Amino acid sequence: MDEQAAGRAVAPGAPKGRQDEVFDLNDTERAALAAILGPVQRLPRDHVLKRDGEEPTHLFQLVDGWLASSITVASGRQQTVKIHLPGDMLGAPSLCVTRTAECLTAITPIVVRPMSRGDLMGVLARFPRIAAGQFLSAQRERVTLMEALALMGQTDGSARIAGMLVDLFDRLTVLGQVKQGAMPFPLTQGQVGDLVGLSPVHVSRKLGAMERAGLIARGVRTMSLLDIRRLRSMTGLPQHAFVRDPEWINFA
Repeated sequence: MDEQAAGRAVAPGAPKGRQDEVFDLNDTERAALAAILGPVQRLPRDHVLKRDGEEPTHLFQLVDGWLASSITVASGRQQTVKIHLPGDMLGAPSLCVTRTAECLTAITPIVVRPMSRGDLMGVLARFPRIAAGQFLSAQRERVTLMEALALMGQTDGSARIAGMLVDLFDRLTVLGQVKQGAMPFPLTQGQVGDLVGLSPVHVSRKLGAMERAGLIARGVRTMSLLDIRRLRSMTGLPQHAFVRDPEWINFA
């Protein structure tokens, strides 16, 4: 996948993403992150970037494309637990274990850049704003995963799908990839079902019902959320205002 085919330029340095959720990084901080990124790697759809159980030698910055994080269970099947979008750091959960904790598989053609664990830790040690931003971003991710778990355990299929759609919509809006209410949506019904704990047949029925109710409109690899307020209400989850540049962090 080249830049023209992707419909947008692939930045040579660290793309804006999760590292900018808490602080707007300055030029020096951004250059420090870009300096630890290795060569651009363009990989095809379905490429397995990392398998669970491997030695976790590197992390990756996702520059372009969609990628799934999954965990292999005893039956040998994989459970998708996260959809990664451009700007995400890949492989961070495996920093705390001796063997890779997740399998990373490309949903679309992807562009990534590797970084070593040691180089990342060096940047975090030298730049406290980056370190604080990474820590708070991880807590934000934890809130998202807690809510996803609550939806799985306490709601029906429609609410689970609504929660997934709203989460993707919000993240893609930040990335500037929502146009006139339509967002890219390369997921199959099987992938949606794996993510929310439903069979593909149930996903098809739920999406059809949501479309007939005027909540969504499906296109070719796109999804339009026609009534985002109702979709948020379906989840029953609170709407959070996440911190930006909190005054209680003192870098002096």
